[in-house]
Amino acid sequence: MMQAEKILAEFLGRILDDRFFASVQITRAFPGAVKPTVLKQPVIAAGIKSIDVDDSSLGSDVKSGTFSVFADIFVPFSNDKTVPEQFVFRICRNTADFNIVSISISEIKADTVSECYVMRAVFKFNNEISFRGDENG
Repeated sequence: MMQAEKILAEFLGRILDDRFFASVQITRAFPGAVKPTVLKQPVIAAGIKSIDVDDSSLGSDVKSGTFSVFADIFVPFSNDKTVPEQFVFRICRNTADFNIVSISISEIKADTVSECYVMRAVFKFNNEISFRGDENG
């Protein structure tokens, strides 16, 4: 079971705990103005894309449903163009117990402003989702 407000933190935590991503900046995506920056290291920016719950309740505050998390992957041109795909497969390995039901990825594009390859991956998971919140504070 996943706590609704902790979905993204748990997703990011799984990536951060993997030494494979030690030289990658992992962050929450946030809206805002585009700020062109030339990246010196790979970056993964993740956010919640959607949460869909089923009408059937598994308890007063627990629903069955799916949630989707996106990961925007930015890799400097100095890296191999296959690195974004390697990141996606590694994220799958780290989050497999979330019950992945689908993954969609965009084609890898070259962004000349940031001088990096860019790809978006969306991971869709099926799980019980609790809306009870953290009862300890």
